[in-house]
Amino acid sequence: MLVRQRFFLSLKNMADDKTKKKDTPEAAAKRETKLIKKLEFLKKLYDKGVPVPPGDLKLLENYGYIEKKLKEALPKKPTDQRKKIHIREGSSEDEKAADNLVDIMTSDDYKDEEDIVDIMNAKVYSDINDERFTHKGGKEISKADWKPKSLIYHTEEFVAWIDSINSGFQNMVPYKPFQLYCQQSSDWMKDTDSFYDYETEDQRRDFAWNEMERITENSLYFLDKYLHVKEAGYEQGYMDYKGKPVHKVMAFLFDCGYNVEMGKPRQIAATTTLGGLALVRTMTVKNYFIKMIAQDKDKVEEIFEDKIKYPYSELPEWLWMEPLNDRDSLFALGQKKSKGRKGGVNSRIQVVAPTVSAINGGAPPLVLIDEGGYINILGKMIKEARPTMFVQDETTGKMEMKRQIWIWGTGGEMDKKGKAYAEEYASTIEKWQNREFEYGIIPIFFDWTTRPGITRAEFLRQKQSYTKSGPEAEESMIQFRQAYPSVVEDMFLTSSKTLVPISYINKRFEEIRSMDHSLREQYGFFKPIFDTSKPSSEHDDVPFKIIGAEFVKTEKRDPRVSTQVFLHPEKGWKNRYYKGTDPIATDNGYSEMASAVWDAQYNAPVAVVHYRDSDHKYTFLQNLLLGIYYDAEKFGDKKGIKDLLESNIGTAYSDYAEYKGFGRALVLNSELPSYFQGGQNGIGIDNKNKRKKFIVNKLYELITLYGDRIYLEVFWNQLRNFVCTVSDKGTETWGTQDYKKYHDDALDAVVFSYICSLSFDYKPPRNIERVQDKTVTRYELKTMPNGDLRRVPVEIKR
Repeated sequence: MLVRQRFFLSLKNMADDKTKKKDTPEAAAKRETKLIKKLEFLKKLYDKGVPVPPGDLKLLENYGYIEKKLKEALPKKPTDQRKKIHIREGSSEDEKAADNLVDIMTSDDYKDEEDIVDIMNAKVYSDINDERFTHKGGKEISKADWKPKSLIYHTEEFVAWIDSINSGFQNMVPYKPFQLYCQQSSDWMKDTDSFYDYETEDQRRDFAWNEMERITENSLYFLDKYLHVKEAGYEQGYMDYKGKPVHKVMAFLFDCGYNVEMGKPRQIAATTTLGGLALVRTMTVKNYFIKMIAQDKDKVEEIFEDKIKYPYSELPEWLWMEPLNDRDSLFALGQKKSKGRKGGVNSRIQVVAPTVSAINGGAPPLVLIDEGGYINILGKMIKEARPTMFVQDETTGKMEMKRQIWIWGTGGEMDKKGKAYAEEYASTIEKWQNREFEYGIIPIFFDWTTRPGITRAEFLRQKQSYTKSGPEAEESMIQFRQAYPSVVEDMFLTSSKTLVPISYINKRFEEIRSMDHSLREQYGFFKPIFDTSKPSSEHDDVPFKIIGAEFVKTEKRDPRVSTQVFLHPEKGWKNRYYKGTDPIATDNGYSEMASAVWDAQYNAPVAVVHYRDSDHKYTFLQNLLLGIYYDAEKFGDKKGIKDLLESNIGTAYSDYAEYKGFGRALVLNSELPSYFQGGQNGIGIDNKNKRKKFIVNKLYELITLYGDRIYLEVFWNQLRNFVCTVSDKGTETWGTQDYKKYHDDALDAVVFSYICSLSFDYKPPRNIERVQDKTVTRYELKTMPNGDLRRVPVEIKR
């Protein structure tokens, strides 16, 4: 109560005279209620440990929710400059009513002036060599110290290391095998002896054999000591290669033998590095075949000449031998011993343009694919190769790697060829996040800070140079994001029109992923709580009457996961939680069933079910239990929270809820705002015709007003693929880019839950544990004079 008193006192003191004169008591009370809800939501996040923006922290301080931090300059709260949407001439009254409820958010409102990524001390990060790249052990390091036992069955430490890199390169956690690998190369680089420092032939031969053993064991050592890069800007025509932190990660993963799909910014010398690594493998492994695939014939020739032939030609004489072949995009090393026979390593590198069978042709044990974003048949190539990538170990029975493949790229033409790379990369990330390591490929994302020589100031200068006005503005900024990605989604931006700017969506991704994993949404599934004294019928899918729900927290990769929860229900509240459901109509199809819960106290979605089981009744059960779990008012036999169902395909689910005894929770069509009423069903919301547009408007409205309160990553994943298509006649249609690959079920569920809460906004949330009501409100169905069924409140004295 003291906090509330301080709040109202400060609110009174801060209100200026002009506002007092204009505001009616009702308007002032509504404004105060809205602010209280926002402050309580921010305080909830603050207590949970979620990073709260500086402006919101100041709000909490000013209103007494947290103690003020002395001598700390905080930025001023930004002013709200949103403008009302323009109402077109000729709009119907329903359309005008719907449009008036939507605020337009311009690109300026979404400016990401501060990126989550922070360059350490404003230095060039690529030149920083900290403890994550060194190991102080004092012993001589060998390959056995850092080589993994399996390339598929990973340790927890390795998985955590990859995850940390993908969340932002500067977030990389220490990983001992990687530290040992870097230190091994660093220790050897301290030896300054040269082949020509030795006088006798035996001494020189010993030196050469020792160096070859080192090169064979640690490719990073070869890159740093012997690789030269063709560079016209230097007097000698080349420059010495010097591996940066990002190159050390690449070399380590390569030498370990991992398969990798790599997303990156432009100009990080990825092709140069992998070309050098390919040379090492060719020089040190007998009878080895490497196939390198580039986007077209010109690129093939460029890579062959600049990344393979030239670096080899600049090697010291004692390390160099006459190639058997170095033309027609084929580089081969060996010695002609006699007719038809070859000696030496007898290994080769071939650079080719892409074809469906390019990977399998010649059965190469190592395949390198340059700039995957420009190869439109990438998916077909990989599918052709997958069956030959693994073999079962006869002793352990486990799958092991048979060949190695590396794919790298920087976004590309996402509206054209780049879609193939985006789909492959997204599939690999999904497998990795679900811990399906048998897929065999590791996704790696390097953000813009990995570009050698880049500073924050240079990043901002480049961003400014891409900033344009007019029709080219959006396309130009997409090009910048692809070249300098901050999050993985930046690489795969398209020029398709999204509901809100991609920059804002990616900003939310950055903020959510920068949170500690313990603060993010929890994954799990629901178990029903039964009244064992009331058995169900023989053919029911549950044995007893359901009276409650229990949330079982699991790992994200658990196949039982159906639900993501950011904030669990607070007990003792009435009229606080509202549910929206996007059902499934049949047992088969591409879509999943989704339900979401809207917290009317905090004005935010706090949980979502996004799931589909082969048994549609179990799918229904998980969605039903979500509404029961958030029934915070009742402590005994729960009835579920209000649930707004999409009526077009919701008959099967509504029948299921009715049969289980929870039909009264389903919202009637007549209970909705007038512009959402209509359709063929008396229960739920009809998502057709003009109502479809109104629903999209509401989705836009909730993002505009409450987007910074949405901490469910599935929402933003689906929103980035929710685009507008325009027909030849100029008709705009909103939906997912490809229903076979992307979903929008969670978006529908969230907006339905929001609409559900608005349908009952005359019933404000109340904590019934704090306020003892003298009367209890019950809602009964009554037939109106026009024949409609409505629930009307009936006051019953206690």
